[in-house]
Amino acid sequence: IQSGRKPELANSEALSSGTAYANTNLLKLSNATATKVANVDVALQSFTVTIDNPAVFSGVSTSGYQVVNRGAECAVTVDCQVKYDANTDEFINLYDSQGTTPTILGTDAFNIAYAGGGIDIDDAVWTNVALSEGDIMMLDCSLKAVDDGSTALVTFDFSA
Repeated sequence: IQSGRKPELANSEALSSGTAYANTNLLKLSNATATKVANVDVALQSFTVTIDNPAVFSGVSTSGYQVVNRGAECAVTVDCQVKYDANTDEFINLYDSQGTTPTILGTDAFNIAYAGGGIDIDDAVWTNVALSEGDIMMLDCSLKAVDDGSTALVTFDFSA
């Protein structure tokens, strides 16, 4: 998170006490009711969802920057590791066959569902699929969310 403001380093106010977390429900990957990549049920080992929406600062003043604008792109990317099995054995071929025009993965391009919410990316393109050898064969999958004009790039809902 960027503010573009000069930090106040001489603040002597005590930190507020209270709840450190907005939600006291602990959500674990093992509690998910569904895990999907490319609308396929997967055994998900790990994942990272990154939102990159940079700010552009200009016009320095005594209190910080005078002008703050959004960057040109809000990028949402996913990196995940899934078990290589009968459900995911086509992922490498799907990635390789994109050519110069990426294939848009519709509904549930990436989805982790919990009772009452989860993480959902409806439209994305493959940016990488690679074998990852370990105790069992896994796939490292990377996706980038794309805008279809009607749904959010990514939805996080942990209200339950």
